[in-house]
Amino acid sequence: MSRRKITTLAFVIVVLSFVLSTVVSLVSLHRMAQQNLQELNKMLASRIYDSISSELSEPITVSRSMANDRMLIDALANESAVGTGETERVLAEYLTAQKDAFRFEAAFVVSDASLCYYSYGGINKRLDLAGSDRDQWYARFVDSRHEYELDVDRDEVSQDQWTVFVDARIEDASGRLLGVCGVGARMTGNQDLFVSLEQEYGVRINLIDAEGLIHADTDESRIEKEYLNGLQLSQGSEYVYQKLGAERFAVTKYVDKLGWYLVIQSDAAGERRQLLSALLLNIVLCGLVLVVMLVAVRVIASRTLALASASFVDQTTRLLNRRAFEERKAQLAQSPPKEDFVYLIADLNGLKRANDTLGHEAGDELIRGAADCLRACFGAYGKIYRIGGDEFAAMLNLSKEQLEDAMAALDAATAGWRGEQVKELSLSCGCASSREFPSENVSELGRISDERMYAAKEAYYKRTGYDRRR
Repeated sequence: MSRRKITTLAFVIVVLSFVLSTVVSLVSLHRMAQQNLQELNKMLASRIYDSISSELSEPITVSRSMANDRMLIDALANESAVGTGETERVLAEYLTAQKDAFRFEAAFVVSDASLCYYSYGGINKRLDLAGSDRDQWYARFVDSRHEYELDVDRDEVSQDQWTVFVDARIEDASGRLLGVCGVGARMTGNQDLFVSLEQEYGVRINLIDAEGLIHADTDESRIEKEYLNGLQLSQGSEYVYQKLGAERFAVTKYVDKLGWYLVIQSDAAGERRQLLSALLLNIVLCGLVLVVMLVAVRVIASRTLALASASFVDQTTRLLNRRAFEERKAQLAQSPPKEDFVYLIADLNGLKRANDTLGHEAGDELIRGAADCLRACFGAYGKIYRIGGDEFAAMLNLSKEQLEDAMAALDAATAGWRGEQVKELSLSCGCASSREFPSENVSELGRISDERMYAAKEAYYKRTGYDRRR
């Protein structure tokens, strides 16, 4: 298999593995993200619920204690007898003590008989239930017959601060309504908590009533003006997780002390960021793997090809060896040789004599000289092989004229060759071409070339008088 095919196959395997692993990891990450988002929202809801419960415990306790305070009950019961002036003095002193003791923003009492709104500074105003929308809270609370009720609102003085007003019902021993009392406490801790959690986790936190009306929001413009619709609301103790659409989720929890619902909304933006990060990480890792693999494949392929090539190369002459020669013969045997095909056999004369008289280093020098001459004269026309100790072959494609020129060049090259240890070089050659023998296959052309080579060798020994055995 070629290096290109090896590299392509490796790339396909890596890319397919990357795609498969990416799909599996993204699906798993999506499921984990959904589960983590659900758990995160529940954790945030639990944290906020505990904070709200903690921050509301004191104002609720104080308001309910005030509603059952005998002094306050007697003051309202005797209001008509002693007059509003004396009642104002008594209640102002009482409310100041409550406000200062617990550091509340406000402490108030509303008389049902006179509709006077008493605060720690005295009579603040008389409620106008018929004409003022701001005073309708009193009528709504009284009509609800709840023991107490909470309302989170913006402070009229400091509009950037949430204030919870706890209203408690005051009744005498017979159950007759005397009025309403309560305190106003800043929810600074919860307001800051809402803001910090929204910024840190990218969620939206609200307190809503059963109709979905927003009573607490970090965006002041939405309070008591906008509704959250489509939510599943339960007054149980459980956290309710729900999907609001393809990419929006919510957790709701009933806050019994408020009678409202805590809502934490989130979207899939964080999940998308996680999935995108995972995808980018996989792409980067795949790119790195591909680069490393490409380098590795190139190195391995180069070394493999080098080893493969080395197995076909004669180490002494750097010509192709007999293994390569036999494979080439097998390939040519599959189809008739081309018209310009030439099979050449060359045998080195006097190699044994050089080895015996001058040593094997001289013999190797002679072999390399023969290879150099053959390469210089026939290398442009085909492949040249060393197929034995002193025997060479060539598979060539050249015209009759080119063959004649190459043979003449070989005679000149061998005649002019001089080595450091050996001073002369002679080759006996025989060749056969498809042009001469168009009906013969490569094996037969080889046989004819071999015969002609031996004939040339016989003529060489007759001409020189050398002992053929040497």
